[in-house]
Amino acid sequence: MSQRFKRFERSTEVGQDLVAGWNRSFSFNDVKTENPSIAVEQVEPSRSENSVLWLFKWRVRNATEIPMSLLSVRVPHGKFRAEERKFGPAVKIPAQDHFIVDQAVACQEPPNTVVENAFLILLVNWQGNDWRVFVRLRITVDQQGRPQTTTESITVQRVGFSGVSD
Repeated sequence: MSQRFKRFERSTEVGQDLVAGWNRSFSFNDVKTENPSIAVEQVEPSRSENSVLWLFKWRVRNATEIPMSLLSVRVPHGKFRAEERKFGPAVKIPAQDHFIVDQAVACQEPPNTVVENAFLILLVNWQGNDWRVFVRLRITVDQQGRPQTTTESITVQRVGFSGVSD
């Protein structure tokens, strides 16, 4: 069930300062999205040829009806880190389709460790604008020392919204 909000108006009747009711019920489902929507899930990681790196693959799904382009990806956490990878040319992700992003990530945490607040940061172009997609990850290192990621949240910000372009 969606949340409902009410809009109140002042009554214009003489001598009354009443809050009159509602013209229309409104829900979050009525609002059209004005930013890209992406879903991210991990595909099984594997050890890379370099013993300190893990090869991670994430399925990045364009959940909109409009194609988007993936420009770069980075993983900037101290305990779960990868260099920025820029795609040239950009990777096209059709509407309602996905792309597998692979990234060599350094993670040398001991078994049974949890790393909080790691991020997979995607730079995408959608409808002619660049957007940063912040995928907050929880990293759990299993008993065999294999890191696994869980997507905890995804937030999106238009590049330059704060006055800083890069």
